[in-house]
Amino acid sequence: MSALADILERRARLVAEAETQRHVLAEGFAVCRSVLVVADRGLAWAAWLRARPYLVVALVTAIAVLRPRFALAWSARLLTLWRVGRLVYDAIKPLASVRALREKKQTAGPEGPGQGGTILQGEPGPSRQAP
Repeated sequence: MSALADILERRARLVAEAETQRHVLAEGFAVCRSVLVVADRGLAWAAWLRARPYLVVALVTAIAVLRPRFALAWSARLLTLWRVGRLVYDAIKPLASVRALREKKQTAGPEGPGQGGTILQGEPGPSRQAP
């Protein structure tokens, strides 16, 4: 009977510890939530603007005509931002392709694609060819 009591006591302790960990994680996510909401809205706006490039051109043209000094000052900043963004993108792109390749290998399994009883559609084998 003492073994059962020990198991129940350990279970109660583990359940309490898991509850504490859940609360700590929830607090951590709450801190990040506001940042993620802003980032999500930014991505939504970027997608909306990307679908309507004529609005971006019209806005930039209006600013350049109405406030040329402002446009010149910000054009240098935007050019720098563009170059840094391209540099970061070019640095990350090969890493993303390596990761995708690694994930593809993991989903194929240890036997490789097309082995282990998997039937693939494609070129017919020698037994299916016409005489």
